[in-house]
Amino acid sequence: MLPLASGCGRDATLDAPTIGQWIWTSRDSALLQASRRTRPDIRAGVWVATLSRRGDSLVTALGRPIDADAGPDAEAVIRIDDSFSAWWGTVPSDTLAEWVARRIATLLPLIDRPSAVGAPARAIQLDYDAPVFRLADYARLVAHLRASRDGVLRQRPFWVTSLVAHLSDPGYGARFRPWVDGHIVQLFETGERHDARAERQLLERLERAGLPFRLGLASFERRLATGPTTHRAWFDVIPTASRSTWYRGLWIFPAGASYLQYLHR
Repeated sequence: MLPLASGCGRDATLDAPTIGQWIWTSRDSALLQASRRTRPDIRAGVWVATLSRRGDSLVTALGRPIDADAGPDAEAVIRIDDSFSAWWGTVPSDTLAEWVARRIATLLPLIDRPSAVGAPARAIQLDYDAPVFRLADYARLVAHLRASRDGVLRQRPFWVTSLVAHLSDPGYGARFRPWVDGHIVQLFETGERHDARAERQLLERLERAGLPFRLGLASFERRLATGPTTHRAWFDVIPTASRSTWYRGLWIFPAGASYLQYLHR
């Protein structure tokens, strides 16, 4: 059980491995419904908003609504755009944390509105490619969201996305362990090529972090001048990763591409 400084109670289902699909487009939504005919247990992760820097302000661009088809256990994805990173070192971390908290607070009624009365608050996934050298600052921002007396996310499940590069920091787990329920390590669109050495290194770093994790996979490929990326090859890590004490399942970014066939690996 994770020590949450916020004191919020943990849902036992957080420890059960989840298979989820992210929804960024109507095409993704249709793919989820089709995939559920074979795997009804697939959970939806809906991109609801992106927070971006515009001049001296943090602004919100709405994504997709969480409709009834997403299901009562759908999770909400709030993305922090890369433009936010320019503020680190120029605006106090506490100020940035408060800006983010206020923006998230305005989104929560939209996120929870489709839930049945009395249903648990929806889980939040905070999707941000934090610069590695700003992980300590980012961890303080995350702590503000979860741990302060009126922390905007203190009463709900809360996951952050991570990069393989983040896990190279030996202190990654210690920085985030008190404040999040876990992290989703992104294995696509980050330049990470799959091979035996990369797979072994990833698993070693996940164990060292000592933090519940989900795998963030993609079922699409992007063909480059040097050949295709190895997004789909990362599905091969599932059997070994699933034996970890810290494994909590996987999330798939489909970009409209089917993925059930890769789960059989």
